[in-house]
Amino acid sequence: MKLKLSTSRKARHSEMVCGVGWIGTEAILSAGDDHNFLLTNTQNNDSQQILSMPETFYPTSLHIFPRSQASKGGQNDVFAVSTSDGKLNILSRSGKMEKVVDAHNGAALCCRWNSDGTGLLSCGEDGFVKMWSRNGMLRSVLAQFATAVYCVAWDSTSSNVLYCNGDQCYIKSLKMQVAPLKWKAHDGIILCCDWSPTAALIVTGAEDLKFKVWDGFGQILFNSSVHDYPITSVAWTSDGSLFAVGSHNILRLCDKSGWSHSLEKMNSGSVMSMSWSPDGTQLAVGTAAGLVFHAHIIDKRLSYDEFEIVQTQKQVIEVRDVSSEVSKETLETKDRISRMSILYKYLIVVTSSHIYIYSSKNWNTPTMIEYTERTVNIIVQCEKIFLVSDGLTITTFTYEGRKLINLNPPGQVMALLDERKIDLANDTLVVRDRADNKVLHFFDPTTGKAQGDGNLKHEHDIVELTVNQCGSLNERNVAFRDHIGAVYVAMVKTFGVSQRLVKIGSLVEQLVFNDVTNMLCGISEGKIVVWPLPNIAFSDRNLLQKSLIQKTIGSMGKFPQLANFAGNTIVIRKSDGCLVPTGILPFYGTLITMASSSKWDQAIRLCRSVGNDTLWATLASLAVIHKNMASMEIAYAALEDDEKVSMINEIKDKTDKDVRQALQVVLTGKLAEADTILERNGQGFRAMMLNIQMFKWKRALVLAGKDKDWMEVVMGYREKYLKNCGQKETDPQFLKMMSEVEIDWVHIRETIAAEKAKGTY
Repeated sequence: MKLKLSTSRKARHSEMVCGVGWIGTEAILSAGDDHNFLLTNTQNNDSQQILSMPETFYPTSLHIFPRSQASKGGQNDVFAVSTSDGKLNILSRSGKMEKVVDAHNGAALCCRWNSDGTGLLSCGEDGFVKMWSRNGMLRSVLAQFATAVYCVAWDSTSSNVLYCNGDQCYIKSLKMQVAPLKWKAHDGIILCCDWSPTAALIVTGAEDLKFKVWDGFGQILFNSSVHDYPITSVAWTSDGSLFAVGSHNILRLCDKSGWSHSLEKMNSGSVMSMSWSPDGTQLAVGTAAGLVFHAHIIDKRLSYDEFEIVQTQKQVIEVRDVSSEVSKETLETKDRISRMSILYKYLIVVTSSHIYIYSSKNWNTPTMIEYTERTVNIIVQCEKIFLVSDGLTITTFTYEGRKLINLNPPGQVMALLDERKIDLANDTLVVRDRADNKVLHFFDPTTGKAQGDGNLKHEHDIVELTVNQCGSLNERNVAFRDHIGAVYVAMVKTFGVSQRLVKIGSLVEQLVFNDVTNMLCGISEGKIVVWPLPNIAFSDRNLLQKSLIQKTIGSMGKFPQLANFAGNTIVIRKSDGCLVPTGILPFYGTLITMASSSKWDQAIRLCRSVGNDTLWATLASLAVIHKNMASMEIAYAALEDDEKVSMINEIKDKTDKDVRQALQVVLTGKLAEADTILERNGQGFRAMMLNIQMFKWKRALVLAGKDKDWMEVVMGYREKYLKNCGQKETDPQFLKMMSEVEIDWVHIRETIAAEKAKGTY
């Protein structure tokens, strides 16, 4: 991936360009020290002067009113400009000056709208950071320093503000009355900063010749090498996946992790300002030499099965079949390509006006959908349908091109969604609430109605989610990771089951489900962790741990990313951007496929030939889920779990359906649920004996109730238990019963024999 640069052939600024921004997706507005505003058409690179300001008007920054509040078509003519005389100017493209505010003593150095256009930040040479209303009314003074503040930024929810003074960074909350978070970020004055519009990621650049990436708590994630000149400009894309870094005569395109995709060299002095287009594929660059560069991303690459997809030009894609030396297809679109995605044999290509759906069976006849409603920042595919979103509104389509629904995710905050906060299966769309980060919402992607239980509320903020692709709605699970690194699996549809949510891991950084099975993969403490059957956690946590697959990856860098988990192959992106494929044994996927096809004999033979305890634990998990007692017995025997083998044999001997069901529940360790089943079906004595066997004495006492014979059984076994432990009775409830009940073991045996004769034990 790299940037292709071009500049205007005609009108240019005669002085330094201090601010650039986008009017729609095809026009760049620029402001320079020559007092002029130019509008550059990116399709033909022609520029024209649209405004000429007084000679005292020297702009220092420019920011376009946010697109989410723009008129239909994604354009907006209103923009804010800070100037060297300390003023904050709100103008329209027609030249109308909507508001002029004396904002700072000395130069006003930077101004930024928040995501919904209701607030405006400014900073200046006087060391003040101020917040203004849409109409230019002062709301509050956020900070005051003795020296200049060069840059400010909003977070994605407009509830926190970032500003930099000297070598320090500050994050101030606008919702809580707490002291700002402060940390030393650089060894020189910080000149530029930006906050990702979709995540808690911050990039800063300074006079120490470095740029750095931070999280929302001031922890460093990436520290660049030393450049030749100070870093003068940084900017995130609208989807938060990339950012650009500008310095003297260079322009760098970086991944959100910090590593560089490309380095472009220019001969135009320092990069003074940058702005990404709303679709995140074009970059406007203003330089000290007065040039406005238009850059667009080319050489995007996608891989899927045997296909490699490469965008070679603005409107051209090459499809290469790596299994054949001669097979290559060239696909052309009418408009500029902004997004691509390939999965399940379908290639989705989004342009500025259409969505193209290519099938790998026939690349020459795509399905075309006219789509000009909004820009597309997210594409998510599943087997039968796919969705596109601008981060605010979600639209689902079939691969035949039929539009299904338009959905506005819940939450009043104008925070943008990204691909980690939304996922899709054939019957379920999962979205994190935009206002409350602890809530997940489940929708039917074909109707837009609530799916399953509708929503799920967690105790911590959810930072990443993924949904499994295989099975029916009743088997649909969503796995998510919270901000402390704990991983949970939740059922989408529970049918009143008490346990809906279960924790399966901790200190995990990434999550992705397999494309053909329900195996879940994550990265934890330098290891790949794979849960072959994460939903077994609802039945037997011991099997979850025994079936866990761990593989040390080593030398992957500080923050490796999971790129893909297809078949048995896991693709990891190292911290330096390299893609490293690794794999797990193919037997796990094969075993799951065999079990789903009821080929239990073949599955057992496979486990015996491999002789791996983790594989046996996976078979036991499959047998528990499918309630196959024979396979369960063989698997537990191979794991040398004699107690469970004995219990399985006991279950086989029982003819009563309810008793068998209760004992099967006991097998998974859910004693309370088995107790309830037995009591509900008139098996009170059996439930009492079960609690005695599990040393649940108080529950056994409750079940014994007022029946003196049953009470004698409980007290007899309690007395024997304490004697074997060498302890005396101290519980007041049992001390009282001992004075009321006479223990006779001959009578206890007769009571048990009588219950057996009645078939209740």
